[in-house]
Amino acid sequence: MGYRFTGVRRWRRLNKLVGDTMKIADIKVFMTGPYKKGEPPIKHFRSNASWLSRTEIANPMSIHPEFRPRREMWLGMGGRVIVQVIAEDGSYGLGEGSGGRAAAEIIVQHFKKLLVGRNVHEVERNWDIMWRASMPYGRKGAPVMAISAVDFALWDLLAKSRNEPLYISLGGAAKDSIQCYLTGNNIEETMGHGFMGHKLAMPYGPASGRQGMNGNVELVKQTRELVGWDVEIMLDCYMAWDVEYTIRMAELLEPYRLKWIEEVLPPDDYEGYSILNKKITSTAIATGEHEYSRWGFHQLLDVRGCEIVQPDIQWCGGLTEAKKICALASTRGIPVIPHAGGLRAWDLALIFAEIGIPYAEYFVFGEFNQPNPDPIFTGIHYPIDGWFSPPPGIGAGVDFTADAHDYLYEITGEFNS
Repeated sequence: MGYRFTGVRRWRRLNKLVGDTMKIADIKVFMTGPYKKGEPPIKHFRSNASWLSRTEIANPMSIHPEFRPRREMWLGMGGRVIVQVIAEDGSYGLGEGSGGRAAAEIIVQHFKKLLVGRNVHEVERNWDIMWRASMPYGRKGAPVMAISAVDFALWDLLAKSRNEPLYISLGGAAKDSIQCYLTGNNIEETMGHGFMGHKLAMPYGPASGRQGMNGNVELVKQTRELVGWDVEIMLDCYMAWDVEYTIRMAELLEPYRLKWIEEVLPPDDYEGYSILNKKITSTAIATGEHEYSRWGFHQLLDVRGCEIVQPDIQWCGGLTEAKKICALASTRGIPVIPHAGGLRAWDLALIFAEIGIPYAEYFVFGEFNQPNPDPIFTGIHYPIDGWFSPPPGIGAGVDFTADAHDYLYEITGEFNS
């Protein structure tokens, strides 16, 4: 009994030294904005990102002709949300989120007062506090994006306090390397660099009629002719299609051997996804980019609405919630392929720590085999010849660039900030 008592006492002393003294002292929130010193350095331009805004891509607003040509005509809530969780010893963790000013204000005006003074190691408890406190107005959308950004920073700080890479804190490497696929319609520029496949953004939906269907088929046909038969092709439909249109498109595209068709329906149409997953056998149905939390994914999986789950870890609730979503998918033998997973250090850490994630999505904004240019963070990991190695560095491996604050505007919660 004496030995047992001594062990408990020693554990309590260790917990006191390591855990209880590691409190959250402050949380700072920034949004990206115009470069404060005039013309930004050329090295920070994302010159190859413009196809997303220049090209006609099917989307939920395609039904309204005035908004059909480009996503930038209707998308809102822009700007990167950067979170810095600062511990009492001056160390800090960094996170990034979406949701624009709405998410930033939720963090500053609500979550900050709940988390300052709490133990930085209690990531699960801190997540639950944010979730329950925002439940009256949250559960989806910007509030969950806000939770995700803070959760990223808390995990980064936890891993830094242990002096280990984030993927180690998340459970250790479950794989030695992981292959990527590229998203983008500029195939002639991006083919032949070792990536397992190319995901095309479909330009047309039901509002474009038969002519649009023919245009979709022609894009896939040209891509298959360019890349050959040893490279996969996937389609991103961005919530723009319906059940009948998807079935017809799947039949037309069957000769081109698609690996998956992604996010064809609005995210709440669970029954529609279930119908498609039963009827379409020529390719897999994938979705989940705009789903939130384990409860949303439970609804999707409960009707077997897809064969590939694609949470956006920056939107769905962060690393803490994404681990649970991966566990849910694993009980049904469904792989998880996070949306934009290869672009963010936190996502990449989970991709390496989870058995059930077979690929990483990637976009090239700069040069191949080089990090994508980023004005905010150093330490951006990148694939070599289409393959990622485990991300190096302590924590998420990122820190502020020397001129990051020339792009960042602090959100203080004041009405004039």
